[in-house]
Amino acid sequence: MTKSFEKNIDDLRFQFELGVSETVSAKTREDTKNVNLLEINSKIEHESNELSEIKSLNDLQSFIENYDKCELSHTARSTVFCDGNADAEIMLIGEAPGNQEDIEGKPFVGKSGQLLDKILKTINIDRTNCYISNIIPWRPPGNRNPTAEEISMCLPFIKKHIELVNPKILLLVGSISSKSILNKNLGITKLRGEWHIYKDGDIEIPALPIFHPAYLLRRPNNKSYVMRDILLFKRKIQDMKFS
Repeated sequence: MTKSFEKNIDDLRFQFELGVSETVSAKTREDTKNVNLLEINSKIEHESNELSEIKSLNDLQSFIENYDKCELSHTARSTVFCDGNADAEIMLIGEAPGNQEDIEGKPFVGKSGQLLDKILKTINIDRTNCYISNIIPWRPPGNRNPTAEEISMCLPFIKKHIELVNPKILLLVGSISSKSILNKNLGITKLRGEWHIYKDGDIEIPALPIFHPAYLLRRPNNKSYVMRDILLFKRKIQDMKFS
């Protein structure tokens, strides 16, 4: 056995005993994670600067349709920007498009969207007196949940969207929408049923989270919770004396 081979064996044994190899591996993972976060934050800052120059919904739509830094924009058929009345005082924000939304290019047009329309109709809201968009404008492959990175990249879009529409009240549809808009690390079961305030700079808008209709299609027994929440939404509209 050569001295160099013996030295390598001793070095490996020494590293193993001290756990150095594991430490280096963990540090490498942490460094990679930090680099990824820095890259994401840098992109978000750059996008926010560009978005600050946008003054109309048409310009925002054009910006998002031409945005290619998010992988979802390459795998989706459509950029699902909005539906409804841009002059409405009520704005609904969903999570991400599904297959049917990707085909038609509009939010909430599949089975869950049809259920949402029925729920809103009970308090005389339809797409002529509300405005609808999503946190994510592109369908994630296989209808999976968007990743934290994808949400972070797209969040400046919806914030600008809210700024331009300037609604008086927000209905946040689903857990991802509610947590992202309100910046709260709580599940939808804890967020729903009470009012929150969406804040962004000088903007402050009352916001109510509700279960996503796709969840209700899987668990129809929970529809009663949504009906309670939607009546809460109706009372708020009446109190604010609009629509």
